[in-house]
Amino acid sequence: MMPSTPLNKNAFALSIVLWIVAAILFATAMLATLAKDTHSLTKGIDSKLKAQLRAESILEILKFHILTSDFDNNSFKIIHIKNTQEQFPPQIIADGRWYSIGDKIQFRIQDTANMINVMKTRAKSVASLITKDQERELRYTIEDSLKDWRDKDNVVSLNGAESSYYALEKLVKYPIRNSKAIQSVDELRLIKGFDTMSTKRWNAIKQKMYYGNGNVANLTIVDAKYLSYLLKINKSQADALIQLRKKDLNKFIALAYSSKYFNDSYMGFSLSKQLQIEIKVTVENAVSIIKTLIDFRMKKEHLYTTIEYLQE
Repeated sequence: MMPSTPLNKNAFALSIVLWIVAAILFATAMLATLAKDTHSLTKGIDSKLKAQLRAESILEILKFHILTSDFDNNSFKIIHIKNTQEQFPPQIIADGRWYSIGDKIQFRIQDTANMINVMKTRAKSVASLITKDQERELRYTIEDSLKDWRDKDNVVSLNGAESSYYALEKLVKYPIRNSKAIQSVDELRLIKGFDTMSTKRWNAIKQKMYYGNGNVANLTIVDAKYLSYLLKINKSQADALIQLRKKDLNKFIALAYSSKYFNDSYMGFSLSKQLQIEIKVTVENAVSIIKTLIDFRMKKEHLYTTIEYLQE
């Protein structure tokens, strides 16, 4: 065996040094990547917190405006506040339309007098208002299934469903309500007819419903389908009335009031002040959304009552 020469020893030492340098460089790269990821994560969390705080701030400002504003048939006026960075529109119509404050903040307010009460609205009305004219099978399924869900018996309606359907067909163990006291809008999603809807359609329908105290339907903000159903007129007549409402609200009210189908026990021309508010705030890549239902009908104990609150 040949003895080691100084050249071999130097080469071996050099290789060790190169491996150590490579290891150090790899560790440095890993630490740099980790630091970058940590920085991005921290920045993202910071942006999310800022968006949430901004959304909460906008909600508090809207509460102030609602509590101090004068209401008319379908809207309320915004009081101008000096030294604030937000420029709210001077008038807000409570029919669910979106308003923007710059390109980072959006909000909409919908009075529940323009929505369907999941606790008190008849099953036939719910089914008619959320389905299209050509969807007769779906309409009858929703109507009968909602009746079965609410009633106390276990007798299945023609197109409905009782406990056996959910246990055998859907393989779920939850009992049906067997009471009119539905607990939330989302509970409808469990019921036959609602359960097979696409997520997109269900979300659109959900925007038209609320859980809370009942209100008369405000004809000055309801859409054409709702107006058509209430006054028993066809779509073209309802569309014509909507156009009249935009041009001459008083004439619209007089015409609607004169209809033989107008019933002041569940129809009217004023806001209930029970408002569904949705706020969307964007800060860099972070988005915060607040959805809340607030009753602004003043009571002795408090100025308003928050019925639902959700922040995403």
